[in-house]
Amino acid sequence: MKVDMADRSTFEELKDTVVEYLLRECRGADTKQQQSNANGGLGVVYLMGESFGGILATEVALELNRPAYRDYVELRGLILVNPATSYLRSTLYELGPPIANDQWGGKTQYVFSLMTKLVPLFLDQGRAIKQLIGILTSKGLPAVVNNPQREAYMGRVAFDLPNRLTFMPKDTLKWRLEEWLEWGCGIFEDRLEMLQSALDSSNTDPSGDVDTYALLKVSQDLRTMIIVGELDLTLPSWEESNRLCSELFRNTYVHVVPGAGHASTCGGSLNLISLLREVFPEVNMHGGSNNYDGNRNGNWATAGVEVEPMEELHGLEPRYDGAWIGLNPLLYWSKDYYRKWRK
Repeated sequence: MKVDMADRSTFEELKDTVVEYLLRECRGADTKQQQSNANGGLGVVYLMGESFGGILATEVALELNRPAYRDYVELRGLILVNPATSYLRSTLYELGPPIANDQWGGKTQYVFSLMTKLVPLFLDQGRAIKQLIGILTSKGLPAVVNNPQREAYMGRVAFDLPNRLTFMPKDTLKWRLEEWLEWGCGIFEDRLEMLQSALDSSNTDPSGDVDTYALLKVSQDLRTMIIVGELDLTLPSWEESNRLCSELFRNTYVHVVPGAGHASTCGGSLNLISLLREVFPEVNMHGGSNNYDGNRNGNWATAGVEVEPMEELHGLEPRYDGAWIGLNPLLYWSKDYYRKWRK
């Protein structure tokens, strides 16, 4: 889900928007399929949130575990990528608010501060640049780009980057740091205290308190995967994964992406589909698969194609088709790889 730069929704409004969307999808997106599946009409959901989205996803998970939603949604898994539940202990918290609250510097000073102080926090040690070179020279692709349709989509996004890469206005930065990150972290810490109180009290009746009931369900039962970048400078993500495992989630799988910074954790270094299948084996991924899914190195070696060693691809995988050149950009918008959505 994407949020516009001009959006000034509160944290609660964002949570409600996500919950309403999920309920709408689970109730009416495909009623016949829901009624015929093995879940008795329940909509099965795997919820994923990255950075601030990790705070939001955790709160949405609590909401979906309230008794009011048990007849509509079955939340089977939670995936958190560099969750910003650690924002109040992060470098971003130290550097971000002074930049957002600077009343004397003009736009030039603001952009300079962004580029020299905040943007470097989201990068890695040149890994993303090396991956980009590998993609442009057709040596490798992100693991998820395993067929022509997905390569065409990646190409269309690349062509649209000039329209997407705009500086975040100062008032937007201020709103998101204060009203989303700081406020969301405050709510999260309150939840942890509430959970600890419930665990410490032998007289607590969770069935009589919907908040406590939801907390205990998420803490004890919900399968949770936490993915962290090894070189995340924005947030102390590795430390936070340990804290979340010890204080909140009891059914947890932690995966560290080597060499990844905050913004590149879910990039070319991670085969997210493969990891999801490993942690949630019941997931059945429809579409997008091809004959080269799986051990592509072995497939292409037997076909007589020389494969680049994985360390030389900096986390990418060999091209799905073994070609020496990428898909023709003229095909990015062809009828085979692109369909315009009409409301």
